[in-house]
Amino acid sequence: MDILLDEVTHDVVWNNGPLTKEFTTQPYTQTVSQRLKIRLLNFKGEWFMDLNYGPPYWQEILAMKVSKSRVDRIFQQQILLENGVREIVSFSSTLINRQYSLKFQVKVVSGEVTAPILISPVI
Repeated sequence: MDILLDEVTHDVVWNNGPLTKEFTTQPYTQTVSQRLKIRLLNFKGEWFMDLNYGPPYWQEILAMKVSKSRVDRIFQQQILLENGVREIVSFSSTLINRQYSLKFQVKVVSGEVTAPILISPVI
């Protein structure tokens, strides 16, 4: 069984196969990538177990006019907060008519680099 991450919906996709430990593991880079997508798409204050988890969409990003560089810094800080992330290898973003998207790669603590991660939160 393969566990994959759907790039559009960010949901876990289970492919056919036996449900054993051998077939349900995935590379650490994919695990960190999935956790990053969850973190970056989660509004701060939304998760009851940690009200500081996620970007401050309501508090800073959506509440007022904010510059692209400020939004970039907010997302970069959130990326570096995720367990397993050693450093940001590449980061690019666009902001056109309140449509923000970012694409980045990180180096995980094992030294491997993730595949490019693309996220388009609504701001």
